[in-house]
Amino acid sequence: MRRYLVVANQTLQGAELREELRKRITAGSVSFYVLVPDTSAAHYQAAPTGGGVLPQPSMWWWVTDYAGPATDEEASAQARQRLSQILAGLAALGVPIEGHLGSSDPLEAMQEAFIDHQFDEIIVATLPRRVSRWLRADLPHQAERRFSLPVTTIITKR
Repeated sequence: MRRYLVVANQTLQGAELREELRKRITAGSVSFYVLVPDTSAAHYQAAPTGGGVLPQPSMWWWVTDYAGPATDEEASAQARQRLSQILAGLAALGVPIEGHLGSSDPLEAMQEAFIDHQFDEIIVATLPRRVSRWLRADLPHQAERRFSLPVTTIITKR
């Protein structure tokens, strides 16, 4: 059985991640551990505001379709809800699944997951390059180096 650590937050319900998990499920026996870093409300601000700066035309969906949480408590509640939804969806398919809301620092959250679990691969699902803090911080490569495991990066298109 292949064991996957899935690291995502705002992208948990994204079509790209769902498709990647579907491929893994159809390829053979798998289990998933979904880790959701508990991102603070301040880090949900993806679209530039003020100063007359407008986002690129390809990013208008972000401004119009998503208003970030107002407080850290609201951000945590939204993250817990997304986590519950993916856990329920995969469990309904009969896939062994666990999940956890972890530290806001994704690498720290992953380190904590490795204390009690072993994985064969890490899947990181992130926002588009223009708005992704995780990609700017080079999270996928940092995780690959720290945990000596292959890392698949899923970047949402929307």
